[in-house]
Amino acid sequence: MNAGWDALVLHPDDDVAVALRDLDAGASVRIRRLEAVVALQANEAIALGHKLALRGLAAGETVRKYGAAIGAATRPIAPGDHVHVHNLVSLRGRARP
Repeated sequence: MNAGWDALVLHPDDDVAVALRDLDAGASVRIRRLEAVVALQANEAIALGHKLALRGLAAGETVRKYGAAIGAATRPIAPGDHVHVHNLVSLRGRARP
């Protein structure tokens, strides 16, 4: 199925898009964001269903998906980077003091 895009932004406030297919490193990725399709280069391979950064994120910065905070960047993340457990920590499952 080719819908005309490779990744989808789920909410206008999101910092990430979701890959709709496996993305190769260096590939130009077509991202559906609201009514527009924008392009971004994948800096590394990104698997189907995984997250692609839409903008630069600093270490410690909150990352949004579904319009809600899903975690914090554990190191700087560049636009086009894979966002997953290697550079994101969940804020939901942490024990509270």
